[in-house]
Amino acid sequence: MKIYCASLNFETLLRFNKICPGRRLNVLRSFALLSPYECLLHNAHRGKIGSMILDSGTFSLNYAAGINPAQVCLNGYLRYLKLFGGRFDWYANFDADFNENGFENNLGSQQALEAEGLSPVPVVHDIYGDEIPYYIQKGYRRVALGSPQITNEDALAMALSKFAGTDIKIHLMGNVRFKYLANFPIHSADTAGWARTGGFGLIRYWNPEKKGINKTDRIYLQERIKGGPVGNTVYSTYQYRSELDKFLWKTFNLTYYDLIGPTGQANKQLVNTYYYAQLEDIITDIHRQKGFKT
Repeated sequence: MKIYCASLNFETLLRFNKICPGRRLNVLRSFALLSPYECLLHNAHRGKIGSMILDSGTFSLNYAAGINPAQVCLNGYLRYLKLFGGRFDWYANFDADFNENGFENNLGSQQALEAEGLSPVPVVHDIYGDEIPYYIQKGYRRVALGSPQITNEDALAMALSKFAGTDIKIHLMGNVRFKYLANFPIHSADTAGWARTGGFGLIRYWNPEKKGINKTDRIYLQERIKGGPVGNTVYSTYQYRSELDKFLWKTFNLTYYDLIGPTGQANKQLVNTYYYAQLEDIITDIHRQKGFKT
């Protein structure tokens, strides 16, 4: 099972490589968020990355401010894939229509790219309609689930039941909920949580002392006197604070104050990236124990 860090920045990749030189991260690049470091990632530092895939940037086009539709468009994506598509293990369709009834529009993009000799992975937005049966019937070997309809395990189970008896590899877009990854034969998923979690003043910590199969703790670092996400563990009263502090120092040579100081954002990104690398290994082992063929 693979977990891709979406738009992982260059600094975090290099820092992670220093502390885990034998462990290669899987990375998702976004056509909407390409950086000046793309050439270095594909050449000088490609050996530090495991699998690298490309998203069309349509999520950013639909939801992020400041994205230029004239640049993040089907024709621009097509030209980019013509030049660089071969450098990625796979790349997604330009699924610009996020509506439940957007199948026809997104299929048009899929077919336009294929007509140019490209092989985009289709992205499903309506798990209840004709999309999944269509892609199965057409013989696609990988399908991405990008539907906001997947809000619980029942919805995911229903979607995956349609793939029963096939060898199609399923990618779950923007969703790495533990209960989804652990309980279903998901081949891969991606997350921007390595960056976003720290943006909320949190770190994720795989706590070996915690009971249960999911040992994840989300710890609010109390950078602000008031506020903070509701329902998360607070650092000052965390039962395993001593163990966490030892983990931070042994693994990263960081203290709590390094996480909230002038370089705190970058340090939180490193800690959270490490967590997702751990999670990938843990889910892979769970899949192996359950006999999932992913």
